[in-house]
Amino acid sequence: MAVFSEMKSNTASSRSTSLTNDSTVSFVVGRKTLFLFNLDDPDNPIELAFQGRYGNIVGYRWFGDGYMLIGFTNGFLIVISTHPKEIGQELFQSKTHRDVLNDIAISFSLSKAGSGVREPSQTRVEQ
Repeated sequence: MAVFSEMKSNTASSRSTSLTNDSTVSFVVGRKTLFLFNLDDPDNPIELAFQGRYGNIVGYRWFGDGYMLIGFTNGFLIVISTHPKEIGQELFQSKTHRDVLNDIAISFSLSKAGSGVREPSQTRVEQ
């Protein structure tokens, strides 16, 4: 699944362009890494790898001012930023489920994120 969104930039020209369109394509590669391709800067794609203990990526959602929530099979949720000075840094990490995580979601109207497990059926809501 490819998702278009806005990745943050330090340059004024990129900021003015990205305010009017979604200039970044993101997708998961091999269930292990997240690939960010900025259409305004095609010569500098970013590939983000995560700790092996997290498991495989089950999903991710863009939110806020260039942030991403990423869920992993081993029950972890993390938040990263696409701001250039913060790329590669985890801003939040939590093991929300003991054994497995199947999906994640964000409610923008409630400003909350959720994660779920199919068997046994569990749902967790995070601030």
